[in-house]
Amino acid sequence: MKVVIIGGGKLGEALAQLLIKEKHDVVVIEKNEKLAEELAEKLDALVLHGDGSNKNILKDANIQDVDAVVAVTGDDKTNLMVCEIAKNANVPTIITRINNSENETIFTKIGISNIIDTTRLSVLAFKQALERPGKQLSNIVAGGKGEVFEVSVREDSKIIGKKISEFAKNFVVAFVYRDDKCFIPKPDTKVKEGDILTIFSPVEEVRKIEKLL
Repeated sequence: MKVVIIGGGKLGEALAQLLIKEKHDVVVIEKNEKLAEELAEKLDALVLHGDGSNKNILKDANIQDVDAVVAVTGDDKTNLMVCEIAKNANVPTIITRINNSENETIFTKIGISNIIDTTRLSVLAFKQALERPGKQLSNIVAGGKGEVFEVSVREDSKIIGKKISEFAKNFVVAFVYRDDKCFIPKPDTKVKEGDILTIFSPVEEVRKIEKLL
């Protein structure tokens, strides 16, 4: 897959590194010249110095031939302009970061649906950590109606020794991380202390799950 990442900050760099490890063809566009030079030395990818919202820079990245454009700069206006250009270039997949939740409707109006609200996700993650230490929010899905999170099974958990099928009624335990291994549990998989469970759940069921676990 050919991917253009706009923004070479910590987020853009981490995403690029992950995609490169998975053997994807990555181009990173970074406005800061010094940072662009540093990224060019670190990454096994084409790094372009320039404004990612500039059509000429995007042409240099062969935007018309890529599979996806990901805008992860810290400026919503820049990300919006990138999305508009990518949309006009008929890029199949366009993903953007938004920093101000109030700007989400602006992106949806131009037809951008793959929106990652980093501020909202961070706030929710901190909130969940306050409410239940050991729980980590992974994502909000299905238009805010679903939640994906990880939770550690503590020594006082009510589900230790129980089969997945015995307690997972209105939610799904998608993965179990145990002894440095991750696996998809079966209905008869028994939970052990220290397991880390990845759970998919409707938002309204989350509180009930927290009490159960």
